[in-house]
Amino acid sequence: MSAILRFDGVTKRFGGREVLRGVDLELEKGGFVVVYGAVGVGKSTLINLAHFQEFPDEGRVEVLGVSDSEVRRSKSKLQNVRRKVGVITQIPVHLEDATCYENVSLVLERLGFNKNVVRERTERALERVGLWERRNASPKELSAGQRQKLAIARAIAKEPVILLADDPTLGLDDNASDEIEQLFLDINDFGTTILWTSNRIPKIAKGESNITLYHLEDGKLKKVLNT
Repeated sequence: MSAILRFDGVTKRFGGREVLRGVDLELEKGGFVVVYGAVGVGKSTLINLAHFQEFPDEGRVEVLGVSDSEVRRSKSKLQNVRRKVGVITQIPVHLEDATCYENVSLVLERLGFNKNVVRERTERALERVGLWERRNASPKELSAGQRQKLAIARAIAKEPVILLADDPTLGLDDNASDEIEQLFLDINDFGTTILWTSNRIPKIAKGESNITLYHLEDGKLKKVLNT
């Protein structure tokens, strides 16, 4: 099976410092990869490169068969790739004066989906993350864990091929973290490919044989064989 996300010898520098050095990574369709490492080692940079928010200084990034060099030349190719990639950041950013339902549906409306598709996908996404009963609440009425679930709902509503999660349990208590981790397992079971970064090894990576674990340190990415 060919990789749908590939890093080939990727190096990324900021202010002369090599945050990533010669990183190689392949993620096949339906796969689940977890990358863990200390604060500041380049995990967020890895995520940003994976949806062409940033570009490598050396090497090549390919997402869904489209390379970083291609999207630099073609805005339409960039937009097409991003429609198929969901991104969840460390700190969720929501429209605080809109309802949970509106926060999800507006994402789909901006992508040009018709009203019926917007309604169906919004309902399905909120149900999948357990927020349907809070659909009329505003984000500021939610707990930290629920806010992250809303961010996940927004990301999965467009039914992405790849879901990128930048330390999605950061700052959450154990119960909320466990719920988020289980939610990602469920999403992966539905066939969504996942790249997850974290400051620590998530519990799910210790007990799930289908999760591939990597350690990022000193700019180098190394596969972890045993946890």
